[in-house]
Amino acid sequence: MAKMKSNNRGRVGMVLYVFYLCILAVSLFVIGRVLYIQYGWKPNPEIAGKLTQPVKPVILEPARGNILSDDGRPLALSFPRYQVYIDCGARQSEFAKLSAEDRADSIAAWKRKATRLSKGLEEAFAPTGRSAAWFEQKLWSSFDKGSRYLKLGKPIEKEQWDKLSTYPLANEGKFKGGVWAEPVPTRRYPYGELARRTLGSVVENDDNSYYSGIEGKFNYALHGTPGKYYIKKSDRGYIRDYDSTFVASVDGNDIRTTLNIDYQDIADKALRRYVLDEQDLEAACCVLMEVKTGAVKAMVNLQRDTITDRFSECNNVAVLRRGEPGSVWKITTLMTAIEDGTVKSLDQTIPCNDGYVKGYEKVYGQDKHLLDYKREHHTENIPLRYCVAVSSNNAFRQLAISGYEDKPEEFIGRLFQYQLGTSFDFDVYEQITTPSIRKPSDKGWSKVDLGQVAMGYGVGVTPMHLLTYYNAIANKGKMMKPYLVEDIEKNGKVLQKFGPSVLNPCICKESTAEMITEALSAVTDREGTAWRLKNAKCPVSGKTGTAYIAVKGKYQSPQGHKQQGTFVGFFPSEDPQYTIICTIYSKMTKKEFYGGVIPVKVVRDIIDSIYDIDPYWNENI
Repeated sequence: MAKMKSNNRGRVGMVLYVFYLCILAVSLFVIGRVLYIQYGWKPNPEIAGKLTQPVKPVILEPARGNILSDDGRPLALSFPRYQVYIDCGARQSEFAKLSAEDRADSIAAWKRKATRLSKGLEEAFAPTGRSAAWFEQKLWSSFDKGSRYLKLGKPIEKEQWDKLSTYPLANEGKFKGGVWAEPVPTRRYPYGELARRTLGSVVENDDNSYYSGIEGKFNYALHGTPGKYYIKKSDRGYIRDYDSTFVASVDGNDIRTTLNIDYQDIADKALRRYVLDEQDLEAACCVLMEVKTGAVKAMVNLQRDTITDRFSECNNVAVLRRGEPGSVWKITTLMTAIEDGTVKSLDQTIPCNDGYVKGYEKVYGQDKHLLDYKREHHTENIPLRYCVAVSSNNAFRQLAISGYEDKPEEFIGRLFQYQLGTSFDFDVYEQITTPSIRKPSDKGWSKVDLGQVAMGYGVGVTPMHLLTYYNAIANKGKMMKPYLVEDIEKNGKVLQKFGPSVLNPCICKESTAEMITEALSAVTDREGTAWRLKNAKCPVSGKTGTAYIAVKGKYQSPQGHKQQGTFVGFFPSEDPQYTIICTIYSKMTKKEFYGGVIPVKVVRDIIDSIYDIDPYWNENI
């Protein structure tokens, strides 16, 4: 009996074991089949193509961020315009199923609607001069050809599209009437050409991309992130595929600049007032900067277009154009002499020596300013204050040669300390052109070059470099880095703050900056080269400079010469709030374009206009 029970248990165990093996085999087969279907099996392409609806992605373009002035007014903003299309064959297949008589009636009805739509198209595209008859012929012809995709004109404003949508065909929807519009992101600059070159632009395509200004420099923040959704083909055309992924676009961030649009308008009008009618000028620029912060409040760049021969904001002159600055550079020589103890007072004198530099009579020309002072005051000793005011070339040559003839590398080294030999980052896509300065280690250097560098030849800098240097003088020796962008914002919330930064905390002692300010005040007095600023609405300190531009290695030719005229300074002298520079560039001409004429007049107009509205001089209401 016990043996029989034991045999039964053995048979049951065997059956269960076989059953277990069967289940295991089936499980392994199912798992293997799943893995194969998941990773190895491929459907028949022909069958899959017939059973699967075609799906394609549609990119959602983000709205580009705005560029704002310092008080939040929009300088550049994006909004959609609308490109109109028509599918003239939208109902062709429907008409084809009708009887001949009904088909003829339907086609006639469609063409009557197209005629009425043509009147709306004439209004919407009025600037093109296309008549309703022209559009009618175009629509009828496209219908007869069965055209499915006809682009009508260029993008139009929303109000024009809204009005056009009330006309026949356009009011019947895309699939019945065949008319639809696609939004086209459009960049608009509400203030036209004001600061246009500073704001810049971005053009991105596969063939040729272009970046400039703030738009180009901060494209990463302004652009935003594209989104994506999918559409699939149906009997009535493509429709949204709700089974596929949808990724929303993220609009770009806003950029708040330091630009004051009122001051920009003042500077733009002042510069144009004096250069537009001067046919011998080819370019000009003007930049206004806050002394304490380095914030650029206005920046005008004008260049004559070679095709239209008109001035426009087509080149960033202030940061790209490098040239020999002439007499505005002489202040670097005076600063170096004061810092090294060679000059201790503006009343200190230099010898007249019949208007020549002693020991260099055959090299440098005679300076009439030194002779004039000698004849008028009957003295051989010429005060430095007078030399700065009248911009004596040989006076500054003497300062450099007497102190550094045997150690010119120390003199040149000072210029690099003043940040006048290197470039720095700026808030536009274009990098500021790196200055050039002749050095004693350069091939062909001679003692003559030291005197030339001392008066602004043999060096090349941009107006932005000069502005930065003079701003440091106004700021008691502290050199601020010029900047245009205050912060990056999203819906008014600051995401990234920029603000003021220092290039060099001390290019000179405070006492040196004060002595130079005193010297620059003499330039705007009645006997100085910037005497036209004497009666400005507030005291101004600054320096004029006029330099010839070398053409093929020569400063003069039978055709004339090219010149660069500059005024750079700050105001009010006793408590500087703003530093300003204005530079003009001539074509080849026989006329003279001195820094003390047009640039000084431009600066005078700007200062007087700012004086009337700036809170520093006027109580806020």
